[in-house]
This record gives sequence, C-alpha cells and structure tokens, in this order.
Amino acid sequence: MRHAATRRTLAPYEEVQTLPHYLVGEALDGVLYVSSPPIARKQGMTPLLGRAPEGWWWTSEPRLLLGEDVLVPDLAGWMSGRPPTLPDGSFIDHVPDWICEVLTPATAKLDLTIKLPRYARAGIRNAWIINPVHRVVEVFRQDHERWVLLNTFVSEDRVRADPFGKAELVLAPFWTQV
Repeated sequence: MRHAATRRTLAPYEEVQTLPHYLVGEALDGVLYVSSPPIARKQGMTPLLGRAPEGWWWTSEPRLLLGEDVLVPDLAGWMSGRPPTLPDGSFIDHVPDWICEVLTPATAKLDLTIKLPRYARAGIRNAWIINPVHRVVEVFRQDHERWVLLNTFVSEDRVRADPFGKAELVLAPFWTQV
C-alpha cells in the first residue's frame, strides 16, 4: 500500500488512534502517513535476530511518541530493559537506543528521507537499514544528528555490528524468506 499523507487536525497520538487496526499511522512534522503494517513481522525479523542480547530489550513495530511525532520503526531496542509506555499503554515515549527499518518499494522513501533524519534528531544512537531486494544491511551510528555509515553487510555475511558487537546474526535465513 502506498503511503497517504494528510494534514492533521488532532494531536498525533489521537489521530493515529482513529485508524483501523490493520493500518499503521505515523505523524511527522504535522503530516499523517498511513500505510500497511511494517514488513518486520511478515519477513520474520524476530527469528533472524533471535533473542535480544543480554542487557537489551527489543520489539517489532513499536509506536514511538517522539515529541509531537509518532513513528513506527520495524524494530526498536533499548538497553537496560523494557521502556515505559504512556498512560494509555499504546505509545512508548522513551527514545530507543537502536532502530531497524526494512525497506520495501512502498516504504523506502518515507523510511530514508523523512523517518531516518527524525530518528537522528530524537537522539537515537544506532540504526540499521535492511534492503531485502539487494540483500544488504547498513549499520549507522548517529553523530550530531547525522548518520555515519559504519558497516555494510551483504548476502551470506554474518553480522557483528553496533550496538550488538558481540552478538552474531546470520543473514542467510532472512533472505530466503523474502
């Protein structure tokens, strides 16, 4: 599904909550983006990553409230345990330490040109961008609200990368699910 963008009239979390459960709403800089659910669950990202490394908690498709913006990365992780949610229980307002976006033709433009810079402004330290079509994983670290490419992994590589340096992730099983 293509992203539909509209100017919002309600607070971000209120407008996002008005959407049917089968759609994902993200509100960035006063614009509501509506799309089909992220690919992480469909492509089996959780089995690829397995269990979170010791000292980490991660989840797929969290609804993050970052200032006035609502973003839904495919995956997000926090060091030192599970982050608190807002009182209504549907949003997390604690900035993650790591996010991961899995690019699709429908999401790539939004993920790369709008969401990634917003993640940097929010202070997220680490980002992974996975391109399943080209079988590439790019690992970034945020430096003064800009992303610095640290590593690129392809095809059958085994990934040991920030922020999970000691944990090894194997890419081959993921690519077979695409």
